[in-house]
Amino acid sequence: MAALRVFVGLADQLQVPPADGLAEQVRTASCDHGIKRWRLYLTPEQMESVAYGLWLHRMTGSAAEANCFGREYGVVHSPARASDHPSAGGAAARGGAGVGGRG
Repeated sequence: MAALRVFVGLADQLQVPPADGLAEQVRTASCDHGIKRWRLYLTPEQMESVAYGLWLHRMTGSAAEANCFGREYGVVHSPARASDHPSAGGAAARGGAGVGGRG
């Protein structure tokens, strides 16, 4: 969750900003302490944006979050795909609307 908070906090400085509504979802996310997961309810576009934000975080040296998100939800940002289909955000796969993730 910390990586997502940084991502949405840097929105005005990024060439590709977070998807519409993602900042609000991150701000209002709740943590289920029993299972140690954050609850986010995301659109497919927001999931792609999260994958992109985690890819950016990976470029700073921490791949754990991006790897976990890709493994659990099947959404991974791929720079090559993003350049082929800019509107797709480079996501390799799309997940459902409800997302619970460790953070």
